[in-house]
Amino acid sequence: MKLRNAIMGGAAAIMLLSGVGDVADAATVRAGSTLAADAESSQDVWKQAKVVHIVAVTNLRKGPGMDYKVVAKAQAGDSFTIEGIEGDWFQVALPRGGKAYVANWVVETDAPEQVENPGSGGGQQADNSPAATTVHIVGVTNLRSGPGMDYSVVAKAQSGDTFRIDGSEGEWYRIVLTNGGKAYVAKWVVQTGEVPDSDSKVYIYHSHNRESWKNVARNTGGNAYDDKEINITLVGKHLADVLEQRGISSIAENADIAARLTEQNLNYSQSYAESGKAVANAISAYASLSYFLDIHRDSDVPRSATTVTIGKTTYARVMFVIGTANPKYKENKKLADALNALLNKKYPGLSRGVLLKGSNQGNGAYNQSVSSGSLLLEFGGVNNTLQENLSTAEAFADVFADYLKK
Repeated sequence: MKLRNAIMGGAAAIMLLSGVGDVADAATVRAGSTLAADAESSQDVWKQAKVVHIVAVTNLRKGPGMDYKVVAKAQAGDSFTIEGIEGDWFQVALPRGGKAYVANWVVETDAPEQVENPGSGGGQQADNSPAATTVHIVGVTNLRSGPGMDYSVVAKAQSGDTFRIDGSEGEWYRIVLTNGGKAYVAKWVVQTGEVPDSDSKVYIYHSHNRESWKNVARNTGGNAYDDKEINITLVGKHLADVLEQRGISSIAENADIAARLTEQNLNYSQSYAESGKAVANAISAYASLSYFLDIHRDSDVPRSATTVTIGKTTYARVMFVIGTANPKYKENKKLADALNALLNKKYPGLSRGVLLKGSNQGNGAYNQSVSSGSLLLEFGGVNNTLQENLSTAEAFADVFADYLKK
């Protein structure tokens, strides 16, 4: 089968996606990539691969890094024999002789066929419990012939039904029916079998997961600056990675909420309802979760209002948004006020403050009723860069770790 890279090296990803690298190299970075993935496992798979397949116009470089000279450009459809692996880079043989390097996150490889096991995989994923062997139906649910809303309905499951998981494809479980047949059920409408033994404390997700920035967004219709791959989810993954380094067990949700809306023919205003399903699944899978951070980027606010330079580092400023249409909003606000004060003490000017929003100003609830540790965070705006957001994620992790120690 063809295997797309499921990880990026942290330093390479930060440099590439901040706008420092060129778009040709960044064209196929996956939104589902995780900075905290199991690199050794992926390396074992890549070592078995013999050929790389180019999926978009891609730079081939003299050495294994973005700072090496571009020696050629490969076109979509080109294939090269793999000569070796150095970190996140493949060394490939050029058709006319010689060698070059290509980043492993912009190619596909031929690798041995693997059966995806919902109980395996690197890192922690909230919608695919490591211990999950069964799904439990929580409401009348359509079972489909394939992994998508466009497949035909083959049966209806009732609340309380249980099915064995036979595999997993994207956002769908393949399950075994009572007659021995197979069907698919969406991960976001079921609960999985067991709660794993986990000390995960922070859950990071994105109700508007494709929000991107003017300098890199490829979907710019109307007032939108969105991208399927280079978007706010990379900031959430980096935040989870840095929190993990500080000993705070964290989950970065990888659900594509925008795709779910499209599959179900739902409009953008229902994003929070869809992300709420992911939050509910996380709570059922990880009983130890205490903090729920929904990370966004603000709209077309002037860069002067969303950017601050502290020392030699430029950051995207943070705004805390608290919905007043939920019973826990005062507790949520107390957390936001504390973090706001700590941020501005340690990183003067980094926070834009705490904004209260009722249902007459937007959603008004923002899934914040699930915990007194629920926050919606606006990291900068559309005029910031990914690098500025990644720097902010590091500063926020620093301050959040200080808060938890108090």
